[in-house]
Amino acid sequence: MARKSPQDKENKQFFSARFNELLSLHNKKQVDVHRDLNIPKSTITGYVKGTSLPTMGNLQKIADYFGVLKSDIDLRFKNKDDASDDGLEFHLLSNFSKLQKNRQQNVVAYSSNQLKEQLQEENAKVISIKEAKDRYQTEHHVELLGYVSAGTGEYLQDWKPEEILVDNTPDKYDYALKINGNSMEPLFADGQIIFVVEVTNESLFDLSNRIVVADLNGEAYVKKLVVRHDELRLVSLNKKYEDKIVTENDAFYVRGIVVL
Repeated sequence: MARKSPQDKENKQFFSARFNELLSLHNKKQVDVHRDLNIPKSTITGYVKGTSLPTMGNLQKIADYFGVLKSDIDLRFKNKDDASDDGLEFHLLSNFSKLQKNRQQNVVAYSSNQLKEQLQEENAKVISIKEAKDRYQTEHHVELLGYVSAGTGEYLQDWKPEEILVDNTPDKYDYALKINGNSMEPLFADGQIIFVVEVTNESLFDLSNRIVVADLNGEAYVKKLVVRHDELRLVSLNKKYEDKIVTENDAFYVRGIVVL
């Protein structure tokens, strides 16, 4: 009798784990699969216990039955480049379907935020030492729109724009503001110039955990926006200051995202 290879054992364990997850996810029993797919009970028991692998015909039946790809449940169909993901996508989809709707919304918001950060990192420019030196030694003319509060709130409409010189600016921004207060230390100091990109139709869930300029009851703040299913909060990074809870009675909207 031929000896089973370590890879063969790993394949059986992998398929068994995925098969059991699918049974649980779809609220199916072994007898259901036996009856619906005409696969012998003893064969299905072998799949569940991890003592045997399905034939190609049975594998296709099972994949179609549960609405998954063969590569999702059988290592023999995984590309080498995908072998290291350890079924992350399968686990994510499996867990996602079990979550309540409000928790699914949290997952979508977090994944959107992660994708934005990834794209920003991928698009970041790699510049030469000379280019960096030239950039940071050159003064830039910037129109300062006004003050934004890290504490008590400011009225931007009362400010007349003025032109100032700064050492450097981000590649893309819509306007600049000066911070008043220290509730966002250590990230932003009192008197620091920040640059803001205006928001258009982004949902609040997409803006969660970002540093934003927000208008609350006519006053402008720079805060970290945290959005949960049942709560909207403007968070101060300096723990000496309390967060601001936005209620349904407040006039609130986000003016822009701070470009770091």
